[in-house]
Amino acid sequence: MTGRIPLPKEVQQAQEGSEYFSSIPDETILKYENAILSNLLKFIKADDVLMHFHVRLVCECENVRQVIEVAKEIDIWNLEEIIQSLISATNVETISLHDSEFHRTLFNITENVEFFKWWRMQSKELNNFLSKFWESIGYETKHYYDLMDIHKKILEAIKNRNEEQAIEAMQDHFAILLFQLLGTTYNKS
Repeated sequence: MTGRIPLPKEVQQAQEGSEYFSSIPDETILKYENAILSNLLKFIKADDVLMHFHVRLVCECENVRQVIEVAKEIDIWNLEEIIQSLISATNVETISLHDSEFHRTLFNITENVEFFKWWRMQSKELNNFLSKFWESIGYETKHYYDLMDIHKKILEAIKNRNEEQAIEAMQDHFAILLFQLLGTTYNKS
């Protein structure tokens, strides 16, 4: 039996947990999903702004992995202080400053702050987007709370020396950034 793609009305009427693709083999679904991801990555690498985003994503994930290896108690304490300032900030300008400080501190811990400085100089257009990122997210919105939780998860993973959780949380952080970049602020025209 071959799989049948559900009609839009069927998808709309389906309840959560329905198996839309139950007759399509998992390996076929995975093949299609990998093709989408591969094409998305090609698109990202072909665009200067998105390529800088990709570089930052890869380097942030690798950097947080290294933080797990080298962070001292004082480093963790500093990150906790930044997270508390981030959470208690009452406007997007202050949030943006503390968010940037959090990421810069992660690079400081691994003595890779020169990369952070270099990246900011190389990607002025993306850096401009990032400076307005919190404005587009908004104060006390769903994405705002998601990002606050993600920063806490990154910190907890560092405290627990859990590389997998730290990298996963950083990837979640950058997924929200990418969706905002593609859907809200970033305009190719």
